[in-house]
Amino acid sequence: MLLFLMLLCPCHCLASGLSQNQLKAAFLYRFSQFSTWPPPPKQEMVYCVVGNPSLFTAISELLSTQPSKLKSKVVTPIDSKEAQQCQLLFISQQDRQQSLYWLEGVKDSAVLVVADTSEGFRQGAAIGLIADNNSLNFSINLTDARARGLELSAHLLKLATEVR
Repeated sequence: MLLFLMLLCPCHCLASGLSQNQLKAAFLYRFSQFSTWPPPPKQEMVYCVVGNPSLFTAISELLSTQPSKLKSKVVTPIDSKEAQQCQLLFISQQDRQQSLYWLEGVKDSAVLVVADTSEGFRQGAAIGLIADNNSLNFSINLTDARARGLELSAHLLKLATEVR
């Protein structure tokens, strides 16, 4: 478990007392680092968060502390058309209809979709980041990621609890 945290969390994330949203933010940050988007290269890494203002804040704070060659920002898209401009879209605890709305809106875009419910993962998110018994686990739908033109690192695949 320590190796897992060291790989996925930035060094300062190993300190105790982090909230679940701070840990989710660290996971999302690492997911973006272990993913490759199709060309042309992006000028900016856009993280989008739907349904979780606390996670929005946690990602913003984390990004402000990370050195990066690529400029990064966090936004809350107002609709699925705007979500097509994201590289990573996090869908938090949405009901079935809302999840389908966001997933349908980005289905033909190179957007890494992460959901924090099993339902969102089953509906088509490439990564399911699920809190379970005071821990975070993630599953990967590699077929969905590749269909969107995304490549996920073998390191990420090894750490997933499930890969389909």
